[in-house]
Amino acid sequence: MSEYLVLARKYRSATFDEVVGQEHVGTTLVNAIKSGRVAHAFLFTGTRGVGKTTMARILAKALNCLSADGPTPTPCNECEACLAIARGDDIDVVEIDGASNRGIDNIRELRDNAIYRPARCRYKIYYIDEVHQITKDAFNALLKTLEEPPEHVKFIFATTEPEKIPATILSRCQRFDFRDIPTGKIVEHLESICKSEDVKVTPEAIFRIARAAAGSMRDGLSLLDQLLAAGAGQVGEDDVVTILGTPSDERTASIVTAIADGNAAVALDALAELLQSGLTLESAVSAVGEMFRNMMLSATCGADSPLIELPETQKKVVADLAGKFTLPALVQAVSLTQATGRNLRGLSSGRGLVEAMLVRLAAADKFVDAASLIERLESLAGGGTPPQNVSRRRPAPPAAGEKKKTVAPPSVSPPVTVDNAPHRQPSVGGNDAPAPAPTPAPSPAPALENPRWTAEYIRGQWPTIVSALNSNRQGHVAGLLRPAKVLGLTGDTLRLGFDSAHEPIRKRCAERMNDAITSALGGLFGRGTVVCEYVPAGEADSQATPAPTNANAAISSAQRAEINNDPAVKAVLDFFDGTVTNITRQTPQTSGENA
Repeated sequence: MSEYLVLARKYRSATFDEVVGQEHVGTTLVNAIKSGRVAHAFLFTGTRGVGKTTMARILAKALNCLSADGPTPTPCNECEACLAIARGDDIDVVEIDGASNRGIDNIRELRDNAIYRPARCRYKIYYIDEVHQITKDAFNALLKTLEEPPEHVKFIFATTEPEKIPATILSRCQRFDFRDIPTGKIVEHLESICKSEDVKVTPEAIFRIARAAAGSMRDGLSLLDQLLAAGAGQVGEDDVVTILGTPSDERTASIVTAIADGNAAVALDALAELLQSGLTLESAVSAVGEMFRNMMLSATCGADSPLIELPETQKKVVADLAGKFTLPALVQAVSLTQATGRNLRGLSSGRGLVEAMLVRLAAADKFVDAASLIERLESLAGGGTPPQNVSRRRPAPPAAGEKKKTVAPPSVSPPVTVDNAPHRQPSVGGNDAPAPAPTPAPSPAPALENPRWTAEYIRGQWPTIVSALNSNRQGHVAGLLRPAKVLGLTGDTLRLGFDSAHEPIRKRCAERMNDAITSALGGLFGRGTVVCEYVPAGEADSQATPAPTNANAAISSAQRAEINNDPAVKAVLDFFDGTVTNITRQTPQTSGENA
């Protein structure tokens, strides 16, 4: 029985034009040969299986082809030299493994033999693979020969780690960087080979093989070889899924669909089924992450983007799933799956971590980012209304024939305090207290009428000024200024006092938010220059305007207790979840009506 030749060797490229995905290297070498500018040393860098050794052998054939009178860009591939070089056993083309011939003695032997002319070819060519594994002393021994080699000697080095090669070696070589081969080109090459081998492979299976190759043509050919042996000449997507140990696209899509619906239980059940079928956590996370990546690309670049390396049928599925998410949610999902995949490498059992990832993705609406959380805390600290959560999922479109409904945003009432508010004086018995009035609809923030840059106006209208800032989309500034007290105004300088309970807010205003505050106040009052001073508690008390001493402030403790226990007051406080912070007596009306 004749020995079987694997596809990677049987279909190795024989000319510069046949090397897939490295046209930039082939074109440069062809032009160098045509113009007679062939260097004495080359360095080929790139990941495994992208054509470095193949290109080195083609270059050796081009320089030593016996059918031409000199170096030719189109070797015949039929003469004795071309055939021997293609097999890797030509006497004048020495292929050396840098990993096993890395010592100084090996390099000294190479240097001593380099002075002898080739046996039958024009050039003696030394090809050293994985050259970065040569020791430092061995590189030093090679320097002189590499810089000024005999005219009949050429060096070709190949490496996957060029950063490990000394700069003295790099500077003496022409460097060529081999790129990862695009998935589409791997698909085309595999399809042509399957046609030549007369085997049936579904398009979905070819795409899966090409994606698993990750830019390496040799890896793709080796995997195709394995599948052909297992499938007896026929390869389907199920065969690829079984050999690769990755979930099918349908199973991955079911997990992502459950996440889009916010159904964590279904997503966890789908994960459990994958694990029971023998798949690993790493492959499951990788498949989900790749699905979210393609969805992100579809949402950003369109469903037909060449960046999405999938069959056309699968591209439509990805586009439909992407429509259920917002773009920020897709970006977060890609980041979270990548981080989970990295963390799995150091865990002996990481199922809980993967399950937590799925639950977090499914319940994304309940998680708040750091910026929103800081804004909420600042608004609450200043007595403002906290901003509401914004859904990270794209709302579902209305059903056919159904009119789109306009839903008013929910109104959230802030904590209520009873402070200088006119209200009916409760009777002694409390029996004639009126029932709480229905809650009125929220009114828009009051607008400033003819704002004046005077201390009296600003002090008297401070609550209105803060509300106007909030209505002008300056809620973060309004939340900080709400607890402040206006101490005075001198020219463009506004002095604001903060009590000890709001000292952290005062420091934040002075150290981080001063520019935003002065800009907001300047825009509100139509002034180009506004300066704010934020006065701490002790100094604020000394600068504060004394409170008026009149009958309005004379409320005894007994009266305070009576008001607090009034059923009407209690009903209002319970409804708004408020507290009484201050009580003053209303001045009787001049018209003679009872207060």
